[in-house]
Amino acid sequence: MTYTTGMDPKGPIPVSLFFTCLADAFSPGVCSATVEVLERFGATVRVPLSQTCCGQPAFNSGNRKEARAMARKFLLSFPDDGPIVTPSGSCAAMVKHGYPVLFRDEPPTLARARAVGERIYELSQYLVDVLGVTDPKSDFSGTVTYHDSCHLRRGLGVVSAPRKLLRAVPGVEFIEMEESDRCCGFGGVFSLKNPQISCKMTERKVERILATGASYVTSGDLGCLLNIGGLISRIGYPVKAIHLAEILAGKTAGKGGAG
Repeated sequence: MTYTTGMDPKGPIPVSLFFTCLADAFSPGVCSATVEVLERFGATVRVPLSQTCCGQPAFNSGNRKEARAMARKFLLSFPDDGPIVTPSGSCAAMVKHGYPVLFRDEPPTLARARAVGERIYELSQYLVDVLGVTDPKSDFSGTVTYHDSCHLRRGLGVVSAPRKLLRAVPGVEFIEMEESDRCCGFGGVFSLKNPQISCKMTERKVERILATGASYVTSGDLGCLLNIGGLISRIGYPVKAIHLAEILAGKTAGKGGAG
C-alpha cells in the first residue's frame, strides 16, 4: 500500500471523480465503470456535479482566455483535499501540466493549480501506483491489445500500470501491438484541423491492431477509442474498442463498452 495522504489505509478512501466531458457525452458507461472499480478497492467516490470540461480543447486551440475560464471552474469544483481520479490520461495531463501554464502570471491561482495537479491521477496510475492494486478482480475475458494514448504515456509517463492490470485479469490474453506508442491521429482538435493526416495515422494504428488478432483494443483515453473504434466500425472489422475502466469492471463492448 502506497496511499500517500496519510489516511488509514484500512478505512474508506475518499476519492473525487472527474468523469470528463467525452465520457459524459458519448460513453457514460466509462464513468460508472470507473466508480465500480474504485469502490471495489475501498474508495468512497464523490462526483462534483458542477464539473465540466478541463479546458484542453480551448488550450490546444490557443484560446487561453476560454481555457482559463474552464480551469477556474475545475478548481472550484474540486476544492477539497484528497485524490482526484479520472479515466483519462489526457485530462489528467492537462490539469497537471497545462494549468500551471495558464496561471503562471497569477500567483495565488497558480499555487492552487499546482496543488490540484498534485492530486489528480489517471485511473490505472491511481490503482497501481497509489493503491498498490495487483489483482483487479475482473471477470472480463478475451484477447486484448493496448493503445498508449499520447498524453498518458508522454504527458504523465504512465506506461506499465495499465499493462500490469490487464495481465492480472485471469480471462484476458494480453497481446502487445507494434507501435503501441504511436499516435492514433485523434489529438482532439488535430483531427479536425488535419483530417487527411489524422485518417492516415488512424489507418496505420488500426493495421497494427488487426495484426495482433486481438478481439478488443483498449486504452486509457476515450477520445482515442472513439477515433479508432469509428474507423474499425466503418470498415466492419470484428474488433471492439473498449475503455480500460470497462475491462477492469468486467464489462463487454456493446453492453456498456465504448465500442
